[in-house]
Amino acid sequence: MKQMTLMGSVLVAALALSACDPKPKPRQKPAPTGDNPTAANTQAPTTPTIDPDSVETKVKTPDPDPIPKNKIPEPAGQRNPEYAIKAEGKTGYVKSPYDNQGRLIDVRGLPPGTEAECPYTHRTFLVPP
Repeated sequence: MKQMTLMGSVLVAALALSACDPKPKPRQKPAPTGDNPTAANTQAPTTPTIDPDSVETKVKTPDPDPIPKNKIPEPAGQRNPEYAIKAEGKTGYVKSPYDNQGRLIDVRGLPPGTEAECPYTHRTFLVPP
């Protein structure tokens, strides 16, 4: 008796699982017709077919004068950087030649002649000797 109950339960479970659709189809809303906007369109939707022989292939021609898109040109005034001005009484500090406010910049540890960037104007200057 237990075997029959067990087999019946297994059979019911198998039928229940086989009836489940793993990927349910999405429901589509009926498209209204021109005469009656509430009436549903009775025609089944059709998908267009594409003939692979009629499809044109596009061939890219190389640009005759390619310009690199990620290269940023240098500003004209940045090719010959100027020397910074030593700050009086403060060793290792300089003033940028491009900053009009005279703010100090820490250049300790940088050897003389090294290019450094002004944090205020973002222009390059040279560390003075």
